[in-house]
Amino acid sequence: MQDIDEQLTGLIHDWFSRLRGQISAGKSEFLGGGRSLLERDRILLTISRNGTITQKRLAEHIAVSPQSISESLSKLENDGYITREKNQLDKRETIVALTPSGMEHSSELAQKMRSQAHRFLEPLSDDEKQTLYALLKKLTGTCG
Repeated sequence: MQDIDEQLTGLIHDWFSRLRGQISAGKSEFLGGGRSLLERDRILLTISRNGTITQKRLAEHIAVSPQSISESLSKLENDGYITREKNQLDKRETIVALTPSGMEHSSELAQKMRSQAHRFLEPLSDDEKQTLYALLKKLTGTCG
């Protein structure tokens, strides 16, 4: 018989796999699919939450290489979702901001993700959600 740590690890792994699959499937329905779109979604949502942000900070925040962020930002800029400008105080920095189209798109994406999260957590009572929140918050403090 497995001990509780092994059982929890297995359940957490299964849960994350299912969650990732549901989120990916939902984004694919909404945006037409593709792994590169997932990174682009994370970029748009991060800029939306932070307002303007430097390109370097954005890459650090979503944990991608400078080359990868540059490529993704070029595509988003060509699609009309973001603007990039040199920081007037430090010309080495590039400031990234959402355009009105980018704001609308990220708002739609955030709403879709909230809807998916609600469906995924629907089986839990409010008390169970509070407990899960507290436990996950505690665990994320141990992740580095």
